[in-house]
Amino acid sequence: MEHVSVSMVLAARDERADRQQTWLQKYKRPLISFTMNIPGSEKSNALIQRAFQIGLMRVENTLFAHCIPVLERMQKHAVTGPEALWAVNADAGELKKYMCTLEEADPLGRLLDLDVIDGNGVHLSRGRERNCILCGGPVRICGRSRAHSAEDLFARVTQILTRALSYPACVAQLARRALIMEAEVTPKPGLVDKRNSGAHRDMTLADFYKSADLLEPYFADAARLGMEHAGADALQRRGRQAEEAMLSAVGVNTHKGAVFSLGILCYAGGKLGRGAAAEAVLLEGAALGTHYLHQLKAHNPMQTGGEKQYAIMRLPGARGEAAAGFPSVSRMALPVYQNALRAGKSHNDAALCALMHLMARVPDSNVLRRGGEEGLAYMRARAEKLIADGITHQALIDFDQDMIARNLSAGGCADLLAVTLFLHLLCEENSGEA
Repeated sequence: MEHVSVSMVLAARDERADRQQTWLQKYKRPLISFTMNIPGSEKSNALIQRAFQIGLMRVENTLFAHCIPVLERMQKHAVTGPEALWAVNADAGELKKYMCTLEEADPLGRLLDLDVIDGNGVHLSRGRERNCILCGGPVRICGRSRAHSAEDLFARVTQILTRALSYPACVAQLARRALIMEAEVTPKPGLVDKRNSGAHRDMTLADFYKSADLLEPYFADAARLGMEHAGADALQRRGRQAEEAMLSAVGVNTHKGAVFSLGILCYAGGKLGRGAAAEAVLLEGAALGTHYLHQLKAHNPMQTGGEKQYAIMRLPGARGEAAAGFPSVSRMALPVYQNALRAGKSHNDAALCALMHLMARVPDSNVLRRGGEEGLAYMRARAEKLIADGITHQALIDFDQDMIARNLSAGGCADLLAVTLFLHLLCEENSGEA
């Protein structure tokens, strides 16, 4: 723990202002200045640094989702607190709206200070004052009257950080990160990625970012339900709420499969607690999957594509995969992904290897719905050939064009790839490597 003096804080502020002026003269474009709202003399510790990294990720995802070019970016880590600066080519007013949304997203957002400076050097106003983290009143009035001690304010900040970075929150952040990592893998045949929207005319990459953000509180709740041993029915109710919220906000079923599969694994992770092995999480998840499979067999409402396929073809789909402990992931996709990483491949290329193995062997219900048995056979044979011949980006692009022409999208395989990435991230977190 290192405490800083008022003069050190003022010097850091002056240095930040000088850097902003230099960038404004260089680019004549808006800037985003990011610092943490931390009262008192302790401006940097492990909790603050981790929250700062989450803030960085949220800003970067927002810029990417809105296709905002970044001209330059920098980070600084000092005892006076972490800070970052971006020069971007965007409308400053719209940028301010995006940053205010991040500041108001959740309790952690209250600790993020995201200033927007237009190309003329004017600091844009939020239009409404932020509330005090202790009493909820106008923060400026509390500050002027010294209504609260620095010790009480810092204690409240620590409480916010501890809750936000608790294990359920950590699990939720990993699940959200896995969804974004999966969406960004490129090129994915027939699926939304950085190149195109695949066989989807109603989805974009920005939709997947928005959906992942919306689902993070659900994943945290799923982990908390697991910690409380709340049961499968409680998770199912919360999952339905998450689906409704996703559909209402995004308008399409971007992550319906992930609500089911990752919800189960977040619950299992929460129930077992920090440090649980992936095998134990999968085993715990299998118990939930078995419950939902038995539920389907006892009462099939015939509402979803998976339910209809079970009634007609007796394919258990995602429920069967979960009930078996996600064998397509544990026995195939995860080892393929991790072995490819160990062999020196990038995350993107390792994930593509895992995806091809999934597409070659999984009876994807979304492909069956769109293309029938013929479409599924085509996809599996094509993926198997890529594995045998060598997975190259050009071959994947050709495969993508053919999948689009056939209107085929392996959404089930994409969900399993997200599960693969989540389990890999969870292993890293639990081993202290994250």
